[in-house]
Amino acid sequence: MKYSPEEIKLKQFNVVHKGLNENEVRSYLEELSNELETLRREKKMLEQLIADKDENINRFKSVENTISESILVAQRAGDEIKAAAGMQADVIIKDAKSHADVIVNDAMQKAREIAYQTEDMKRQSKIFRSRFQLLVQAQLDLLKNEDWDYLLNYDLDTRPLEENQQLQADEQITENQGGGSLTENESSKN
Repeated sequence: MKYSPEEIKLKQFNVVHKGLNENEVRSYLEELSNELETLRREKKMLEQLIADKDENINRFKSVENTISESILVAQRAGDEIKAAAGMQADVIIKDAKSHADVIVNDAMQKAREIAYQTEDMKRQSKIFRSRFQLLVQAQLDLLKNEDWDYLLNYDLDTRPLEENQQLQADEQITENQGGGSLTENESSKN
Protein backbone atom coordinates (compact mmCIF):
# COMPACT_ATOMS: atom_id res chain seq x y z
CA MET A 1 0.00 0.00 0.00
CA LYS A 2 1.40 3.42 -0.91
CA TYR A 3 0.45 5.30 2.27
CA SER A 4 0.66 4.19 5.86
CA PRO A 5 -1.70 5.43 8.60
CA GLU A 6 1.22 7.15 10.32
CA GLU A 7 2.24 9.00 7.14
CA ILE A 8 -1.32 10.25 6.71
CA LYS A 9 -1.51 11.47 10.33
CA LEU A 10 1.86 13.26 10.11
CA LYS A 11 1.36 14.82 6.65
CA GLN A 12 2.21 18.57 6.66
CA PHE A 13 0.62 21.08 4.28
CA ASN A 14 1.75 24.52 3.20
CA VAL A 15 -0.24 27.38 4.67
CA VAL A 16 -1.76 29.67 2.01
CA HIS A 17 -4.00 32.65 2.22
CA LYS A 18 -7.66 31.58 2.27
CA GLY A 19 -6.66 27.92 2.41
CA LEU A 20 -8.66 25.03 3.78
CA ASN A 21 -9.62 24.81 7.44
CA GLU A 22 -6.65 23.04 9.05
CA ASN A 23 -8.78 21.38 11.74
CA GLU A 24 -11.12 19.90 9.15
CA VAL A 25 -8.19 18.65 7.07
CA ARG A 26 -6.53 17.11 10.18
CA SER A 27 -9.80 15.54 11.26
CA TYR A 28 -10.37 14.06 7.82
CA LEU A 29 -6.79 12.73 7.66
CA GLU A 30 -7.26 11.17 11.12
CA GLU A 31 -10.42 9.40 9.88
CA LEU A 32 -8.61 8.21 6.75
CA SER A 33 -5.70 6.95 8.84
CA ASN A 34 -8.01 5.05 11.18
CA GLU A 35 -9.95 3.55 8.28
CA LEU A 36 -6.71 2.52 6.55
CA GLU A 37 -5.48 0.85 9.75
CA THR A 38 -8.81 -0.99 10.12
CA LEU A 39 -8.65 -2.17 6.52
CA ARG A 40 -5.08 -3.43 7.02
CA ARG A 41 -6.08 -5.40 10.11
CA GLU A 42 -9.08 -6.89 8.30
CA LYS A 43 -6.89 -7.78 5.31
CA LYS A 44 -4.34 -9.49 7.55
CA MET A 45 -7.12 -11.41 9.35
CA LEU A 46 -8.66 -12.51 6.03
CA GLU A 47 -5.27 -13.57 4.68
CA GLN A 48 -4.73 -15.71 7.78
CA LEU A 49 -8.20 -17.19 7.37
CA ILE A 50 -7.46 -18.02 3.73
CA ALA A 51 -4.12 -19.58 4.72
CA ASP A 52 -5.87 -21.73 7.32
CA LYS A 53 -8.50 -22.81 4.80
CA ASP A 54 -5.80 -23.58 2.22
CA GLU A 55 -3.97 -25.70 4.77
CA ASN A 56 -7.16 -27.65 5.49
CA ILE A 57 -7.80 -28.11 1.78
CA ASN A 58 -4.24 -29.36 1.27
CA ARG A 59 -4.65 -31.87 4.09
CA PHE A 60 -7.88 -33.17 2.59
CA LYS A 61 -6.26 -33.35 -0.86
CA SER A 62 -3.41 -35.35 0.65
CA VAL A 63 -5.90 -37.81 2.14
CA GLU A 64 -7.74 -37.94 -1.19
CA ASN A 65 -4.46 -38.62 -3.05
CA THR A 66 -3.59 -41.39 -0.61
CA ILE A 67 -6.98 -42.99 -1.19
CA SER A 68 -6.66 -42.62 -4.96
CA GLU A 69 -3.19 -44.16 -4.91
CA SER A 70 -4.47 -47.06 -2.83
CA ILE A 71 -7.24 -47.68 -5.32
CA LEU A 72 -4.81 -47.43 -8.25
CA VAL A 73 -2.40 -49.86 -6.59
CA ALA A 74 -5.26 -52.25 -5.95
CA GLN A 75 -6.46 -51.94 -9.53
CA ARG A 76 -2.97 -52.53 -10.88
CA ALA A 77 -2.54 -55.57 -8.68
CA GLY A 78 -5.90 -56.87 -9.87
CA ASP A 79 -4.96 -56.32 -13.52
CA GLU A 80 -1.64 -58.12 -13.08
CA ILE A 81 -3.33 -61.03 -11.40
CA LYS A 82 -5.91 -61.16 -14.17
CA ALA A 83 -3.20 -61.14 -16.85
CA ALA A 84 -1.30 -63.96 -15.16
CA ALA A 85 -4.51 -65.93 -14.63
CA GLY A 86 -5.40 -65.64 -18.33
CA MET A 87 -2.38 -67.82 -19.14
CA GLN A 88 -3.43 -70.58 -16.80
CA ALA A 89 -6.32 -72.96 -16.52
CA ASP A 90 -9.93 -71.96 -15.71
CA VAL A 91 -9.58 -72.95 -12.07
CA ILE A 92 -6.54 -70.73 -11.65
CA ILE A 93 -8.37 -67.91 -13.49
CA LYS A 94 -11.29 -68.17 -11.05
CA ASP A 95 -8.94 -68.07 -8.07
CA ALA A 96 -7.05 -65.07 -9.48
CA LYS A 97 -10.26 -63.12 -10.05
CA SER A 98 -11.38 -63.93 -6.57
CA HIS A 99 -8.05 -62.76 -5.17
CA ALA A 100 -8.19 -59.50 -7.20
CA ASP A 101 -11.68 -58.78 -5.91
CA VAL A 102 -10.48 -59.26 -2.34
CA ILE A 103 -7.65 -56.78 -2.91
CA VAL A 104 -10.00 -54.22 -4.49
CA ASN A 105 -12.51 -54.70 -1.67
CA ASP A 106 -9.77 -54.28 0.91
CA ALA A 107 -8.61 -51.09 -0.76
CA MET A 108 -12.17 -49.81 -0.89
CA GLN A 109 -12.65 -50.81 2.74
CA LYS A 110 -9.47 -48.97 3.69
CA ALA A 111 -10.65 -45.93 1.73
CA ARG A 112 -13.99 -46.06 3.57
CA GLU A 113 -12.21 -46.46 6.91
CA ILE A 114 -10.01 -43.43 6.19
CA ALA A 115 -13.06 -41.40 5.17
CA TYR A 116 -14.89 -42.57 8.30
CA GLN A 117 -11.90 -41.73 10.50
CA THR A 118 -11.71 -38.28 8.93
CA GLU A 119 -15.39 -37.65 9.61
CA ASP A 120 -15.03 -39.07 13.12
CA MET A 121 -12.10 -36.75 13.81
CA LYS A 122 -14.18 -33.81 12.62
CA ARG A 123 -17.08 -34.89 14.84
CA GLN A 124 -14.84 -35.40 17.86
CA SER A 125 -13.25 -32.00 17.30
CA LYS A 126 -16.69 -30.39 17.23
CA ILE A 127 -17.72 -32.24 20.39
CA PHE A 128 -14.50 -31.27 22.16
CA ARG A 129 -14.95 -27.66 21.15
CA SER A 130 -18.56 -27.64 22.34
CA ARG A 131 -17.69 -29.26 25.64
CA PHE A 132 -14.79 -26.92 26.17
CA GLN A 133 -17.04 -23.94 25.46
CA LEU A 134 -19.58 -25.31 27.96
CA LEU A 135 -16.85 -25.80 30.57
CA VAL A 136 -15.53 -22.29 30.12
CA GLN A 137 -19.07 -20.87 30.21
CA ALA A 138 -19.86 -22.84 33.38
CA GLN A 139 -16.74 -21.49 35.05
CA LEU A 140 -17.67 -17.95 34.02
CA ASP A 141 -21.20 -18.45 35.32
CA LEU A 142 -19.78 -19.72 38.60
CA LEU A 143 -17.62 -16.62 38.93
CA LYS A 144 -20.59 -14.37 38.15
CA ASN A 145 -22.74 -16.07 40.79
CA GLU A 146 -24.17 -13.70 43.40
CA ASP A 147 -23.09 -16.06 46.20
CA TRP A 148 -19.57 -14.67 45.85
CA ASP A 149 -20.81 -11.17 46.65
CA TYR A 150 -22.72 -12.50 49.64
CA LEU A 151 -19.69 -14.37 50.97
CA LEU A 152 -17.32 -11.47 50.43
CA ASN A 153 -19.68 -8.97 52.06
CA TYR A 154 -20.79 -11.20 54.95
CA ASP A 155 -20.06 -9.72 58.41
CA LEU A 156 -19.79 -11.98 61.43
CA ASP A 157 -21.46 -10.81 64.62
CA THR A 158 -18.57 -11.00 67.09
CA ARG A 159 -20.25 -9.16 69.98
CA PRO A 160 -21.26 -12.29 71.99
CA LEU A 161 -17.70 -13.60 71.71
CA GLU A 162 -16.24 -10.28 72.90
CA GLU A 163 -18.69 -10.11 75.85
CA ASN A 164 -17.77 -13.67 76.89
CA GLN A 165 -14.07 -12.81 76.80
CA GLN A 166 -14.70 -9.68 78.91
CA LEU A 167 -16.59 -11.73 81.55
CA GLN A 168 -13.74 -14.23 81.77
CA ALA A 169 -11.23 -11.42 82.19
CA ASP A 170 -13.34 -9.84 84.99
CA GLU A 171 -13.58 -13.19 86.82
CA GLN A 172 -9.82 -13.66 86.56
CA ILE A 173 -9.18 -10.20 88.06
CA THR A 174 -11.62 -10.83 90.91
CA GLU A 175 -10.07 -14.19 91.78
CA ASN A 176 -6.63 -12.65 91.84
CA GLN A 177 -7.78 -9.84 94.18
CA GLY A 178 -10.16 -11.59 96.56
CA GLY A 179 -8.71 -15.04 96.66
CA GLY A 180 -12.07 -16.78 96.73
CA SER A 181 -14.67 -14.08 97.24
CA LEU A 182 -17.63 -14.06 94.94
CA THR A 183 -17.64 -11.62 92.01
CA GLU A 184 -20.64 -9.52 91.20
CA ASN A 185 -21.55 -11.86 88.39
CA GLU A 186 -21.27 -14.95 90.58
CA SER A 187 -23.25 -13.37 93.44
CA SER A 188 -25.95 -12.26 91.05
CA LYS A 189 -26.09 -15.81 89.70
CA ASN A 190 -26.58 -17.22 93.22
